Amino acid sequence: MKKLGRLIYITAFVVCMLLAMGAAKAPTDAESDTYPTLTITYGTETYQYTDKPVEPSDFTVIEQIAARKINAPLPQKIEYMDECIARGADYKTAVRQCFPLLVRKLDGLCDKVFVPPTDAKTVYEHGVFSVIREKTGICINEEKLYASIYCSFKFSGGGEVKATVSDIPPIITADMLREELQQRSSYTTDFTGSSEERAHNVKLALSKIGGMIIPAGETMSFNATVGERTEANGFKQAKIIVDGKYIDGTGGGVCQASTAVYNAALIAGLSCAANAHSICPSYCPAGLDAMISSVSDLLITNTTTHSIYIVVSVSGRKATVKVFGEKPEYEIVPESVVLDVVKCETQEQTDNEYKYFEQGAVSGSRLLVSLGKDGITSETYINVYKDGKKLKRVKVRENTYRAVPQVIAVAP
Repeated sequence: MKKLGRLIYITAFVVCMLLAMGAAKAPTDAESDTYPTLTITYGTETYQYTDKPVEPSDFTVIEQIAARKINAPLPQKIEYMDECIARGADYKTAVRQCFPLLVRKLDGLCDKVFVPPTDAKTVYEHGVFSVIREKTGICINEEKLYASIYCSFKFSGGGEVKATVSDIPPIITADMLREELQQRSSYTTDFTGSSEERAHNVKLALSKIGGMIIPAGETMSFNATVGERTEANGFKQAKIIVDGKYIDGTGGGVCQASTAVYNAALIAGLSCAANAHSICPSYCPAGLDAMISSVSDLLITNTTTHSIYIVVSVSGRKATVKVFGEKPEYEIVPESVVLDVVKCETQEQTDNEYKYFEQGAVSGSRLLVSLGKDGITSETYINVYKDGKKLKRVKVRENTYRAVPQVIAVAP
């Protein structure tokens, strides 16, 4: 009995499939006109399409063929396309419902013709940002093409349709980028008195900053950009400040580079977070230094609505950092105010170990070993001007630098 039931079920399923396939088949010549033919031309190329019945591969496809009038006479297809358009479908979607093979063929043409647009971009070379112009893309105007196909089927039963192209504009143009490349600030630092090693470190650090682009709303880390101050990273031994003293260390001079970047960013009106040295350096006013170490960073946040571009140029023992971006609305002028000065002491040390004198030197001879530094308490402000008129004065830092004694060696 079970075998008989299964046989009856299979027989019934096959009958239903055959009936459905009959419904899905295209009508004979006696029932309808000949299959419509469409010729699509693009330039010198010609694509020809003749509508043919689609053979179903399974029951689901049979249902789709029947529902979408794929194998129906042309008048029924047109009627169904009209219903799709009335419900809000575009012409391509309506044509795809009844002519899926035609749309598949035309998708290949569209892919062949399509050329994507190229946005303009900035390139940093030889210390200068330049702009490479944008390129317009092209594509088949599908809206116009499928509207023409629909009309050709509806009013002519087929015929010839011309495919045309439309331009695809780029998102970013050269003019837009040039608007972003307005100079906002310039700051020059002088390291004429530096040793060769220290000068090398200043230049190397700034070379890693030059060409940086900070997108709107993002933050640049000096440490992350420059990398560790190690010999493996190209830095050399030079004097650094540690705990109020000058000592030899790898990367000496990098703080002068970070200070130049800090001041350029301040003048550009960007948001900056920087730490002071323990003693006031000689290459900038009090409160305008930016000390860099493994635990101290310089952070610059782009608070404008466009990207920020940093340019560095070096001439001899002077380096200039320039910041470019959208045209600034205000002029920013940093101000260092010294509140108190503690004069450095003078310390005399007898050179019993003859570190500074040769044996036999005249007793009591004196030699300056290191210059002292005065202790300073300072406040830092930024003054905001517009059209030459001061709008506000904002305090951004207050720092206390310790005094360092002047050391004189005395021959024993």
